[in-house]
Amino acid sequence: MYLKKKNNFFRTLAFRLTLWYLVLFSILSIAIFSIMYFSLISHFRQEMDDELLDAAKEFEDLYYTHGIKALEEEFQREARSEGLKRIFFRLVSPKGEVEASSDLSSWHGLPDLKLNKSTIFQTLSLPGHLHKIRLLAKPTEDGHIIEIGATLKDDELLTEKYRRTFGIALAIMLLCGGLVGWLVAKKAMSGVERITKAAMRIGKHDLKERVPLGNEGQEIDELAFAFNEMLERIEALVKELKEVTDHVAHDLRSPITRIRGIAETTLIGEQDLNTYREMAATVIEESDRLVEMINTMLEISQTDSGVVEMLREKLDLREIISEAVELFQPVAEDKQINLKSDLPSDPVVIIGDKAKLQRVVANLLDNAIKYTKPGGWVTISIRKDLSWAIIEVADNGIGIKKEEIPRIFERFYRGDKSRSTPGHGLGLSLALSIVRAHGGNITVKSVVHKGSTFSVFLPLESPIK
Repeated sequence: MYLKKKNNFFRTLAFRLTLWYLVLFSILSIAIFSIMYFSLISHFRQEMDDELLDAAKEFEDLYYTHGIKALEEEFQREARSEGLKRIFFRLVSPKGEVEASSDLSSWHGLPDLKLNKSTIFQTLSLPGHLHKIRLLAKPTEDGHIIEIGATLKDDELLTEKYRRTFGIALAIMLLCGGLVGWLVAKKAMSGVERITKAAMRIGKHDLKERVPLGNEGQEIDELAFAFNEMLERIEALVKELKEVTDHVAHDLRSPITRIRGIAETTLIGEQDLNTYREMAATVIEESDRLVEMINTMLEISQTDSGVVEMLREKLDLREIISEAVELFQPVAEDKQINLKSDLPSDPVVIIGDKAKLQRVVANLLDNAIKYTKPGGWVTISIRKDLSWAIIEVADNGIGIKKEEIPRIFERFYRGDKSRSTPGHGLGLSLALSIVRAHGGNITVKSVVHKGSTFSVFLPLESPIK
């Protein structure tokens, strides 16, 4: 069905653009023709009216100076000169009687005009005449009416020729214009077609392929650029999804395997109450690990997607740090690690979610203590830099390899030296998600065997983005 729609010529955008172009071009051409046509007719009509009026004035002068007989002779002479079927003249008395005229044998059906004190013009159709006539009726001072009628044959033939010429010209222009419009539309849409073909190739083969930029125009280049950016994002998401799936499968397999192993061992072993109690305790412990890992994954996903709404309240970071140091002090003492804080005397106020930020500080302190050997030290401090509040957690622990630093915030990633330490590799990912939800970021500097420094940047008194 998709291919049928795609190959339908009349559904293509190029065809529709060409059709719109032809419609607009036709409307514009017809409008221009109509204006010129009616202007031409008006010009011909005005020119004829002027000629008829001038002739009527000459006949009126002749009538006053030489009388009706001389006027009739002039009527006949002028009619023969112009053509008896082309023009006629007559003088009508106040009673409606024809007192003088040219040969009217070809002019049957002339109307009887009512007396009028002003000059009138009329366009009439007479029986037996293919073309219309233009009639002038001019009253004289003594009540007579001088009538002059002339055929509009020449004017009508000329306008008919104009119409035919325009019709032929319009057909040629529409044909040429349609061809040009089609070529222009195809040229304009060539970039879209190129991107479509590239997208189809990418969909069938490899997400690593990109749409090359062309020279169809800025809009097409921007479309290709946006498409390539989308592909890079999709490729990164697919890669991340694959890695997450692999890590989830691995981390889920381990506790499930342990649960199954302890259950199987208990079933085939000595059947006593203490053994079953130990099995139940192990199952509960491993289940708690699974629940914790799944909950952390959900929290990271919800935080990244913005599903979870952060609280917006004023917080003094000094209080959060003091509470965290007090909480982790016993753990540090048990491991013979010197945990200390360096806090400013003035409040460091931000807008944020206290519980979420406590989670961030707790994860960073937990990692620092976990990867620092006995006798070492861990320091947490706060400082201000322009519009930022910066929390720094430093230690002199085992450090992080240079090639591992770009990946430590990835979900489930664990460095070589951390694989023997309990954990599932989600703590730093969660911390980064929370901080970014607050409009900040986390950076890290580390040297192997010398320690690491994690810096958390949070906007001072700035709303959550």
